[in-house]
Amino acid sequence: MNASATFPVRLAALTIDPVRRRITGPGGEASLEPLVLQLLLHLIDRKGQVLQRRELFNHLWGNAQVGDDSLNRLVGSLRKALERTSNGAVEIETVPRVGYRLLADSVDSDLKPSLNRRSVLVGGTCSVLALGGIAFWRATMNKRLAEAQQYTDRGDELLRDAVPIEAGNAVPPLRSALEIDPGNAKALGLLALAEETRANNGGSSDAGETLGEAERAARAALKLDPDEPHARLAMIDIRAANLVWTQMEDRLEALRRSFPTNVHVLGSLTSFLQAAGRTSKSWTVNEQAAALAPTSPTPQWRRALRLWTAGRNEEALSLSERLLPLWPRHSLVWNARFMILAFTGRTGAAEAMLREAVGPAENAHPVRLAQWLPTLDAFADPSRERVARAREANVAAARLNPGQATYAAMALAQLGEIDASFAVINALLLSKGPLVAERPIVPRSFVANSPSWCRTQWLFMPPLARVRNDDRFAALCEEIGLSAYWRQRGVVPDTRLPEW
Repeated sequence: MNASATFPVRLAALTIDPVRRRITGPGGEASLEPLVLQLLLHLIDRKGQVLQRRELFNHLWGNAQVGDDSLNRLVGSLRKALERTSNGAVEIETVPRVGYRLLADSVDSDLKPSLNRRSVLVGGTCSVLALGGIAFWRATMNKRLAEAQQYTDRGDELLRDAVPIEAGNAVPPLRSALEIDPGNAKALGLLALAEETRANNGGSSDAGETLGEAERAARAALKLDPDEPHARLAMIDIRAANLVWTQMEDRLEALRRSFPTNVHVLGSLTSFLQAAGRTSKSWTVNEQAAALAPTSPTPQWRRALRLWTAGRNEEALSLSERLLPLWPRHSLVWNARFMILAFTGRTGAAEAMLREAVGPAENAHPVRLAQWLPTLDAFADPSRERVARAREANVAAARLNPGQATYAAMALAQLGEIDASFAVINALLLSKGPLVAERPIVPRSFVANSPSWCRTQWLFMPPLARVRNDDRFAALCEEIGLSAYWRQRGVVPDTRLPEW
């Protein structure tokens, strides 16, 4: 039986229809993605022999460069479909460090209905399947699927490396992948995560509609693959406003256990842990992400900020200096360098960054001259007059948006204006007082409904040390749920890094 067959195949209690990409058995029906179908037919064709992973890569993707996660995802999807439809009668066995083989009672490929000349749409490619056209159909399908994989990988990379407000840059290649391969669960999951990220980070002009698009894409991905990690991660964030801190952590940790090498999952857990004041553990998780994605700027700027948080200023300065020439227009790389300079006494260098022509796009970071020039002046010379001007500038900036409010809270604390810093913090995190920053009211958006979620990393940075030592900080942490989280987990906030 040839693995490019178009006639139904009997496998134990299952009937496999390659044209419709469907398995039918005692447990019901399941639809297969094109590459999952090819994997199954190839396993059947080898009649129980072990297929090495390299052979499967060559068979499924040819010369296209894909990672281990791609094959693991296909095998996982096929296992779920077989288990669901065959009630366990058909299994895929993993042969450690070698590959896979199919375990089934019998294979009968004699169910051969007459083949009429017909047009079949598979993965966006319409080909005429006749007895003499199978090879052409298969070659065309493989080419199109490889193209879809390249679009998916590009979207994955753009989302991984993006500033959250610019996560929408990943959407076009992911939609291109889905035009070719509508059943691509990974592309749907990444699309859901990209849409959710930009909806919750100011990257959409209609955040409510974008959040709805994210949920629809996530549900479609999970219907195809209930364990698709990016869709699961998107749904965690979509539901975050209804979760307490321990629930959020438990869901992220469960996702990490299932997908320990997924950089998006590791990144979300890194941010959550730092938002919860757990610098040491956040560092450890971020280092795992950095090892998996050594060319990504995201774990690197996080690494620089963690070094600064831990008081290792020279290492933080050195790393941020190396990163900026590599990604001069990446706003969070730029921001990490600027923050470290500004708050460690390098005010002249920080001001030079503000005035440089080369830098991130204006909408990608909230640094404004009107806020920062008087602030840097007061850092350099904290006279009464300069501090007063800086206080006025920061209080005004705190009214504009959450990003500038976080800068204001840190700057005011650095200047010793602790009361003003608390006024900004209470407005931002508790909506108390007259300084509430403008933010959109979006149903199910955790930015609007739970402003503390994944947005309190700055509370544990060096400028706010005096705020954290103030009696009012404990009351703040009680109100946003952090104190309950620390008690339930039996931990305390820390600003250290693990010993090497």
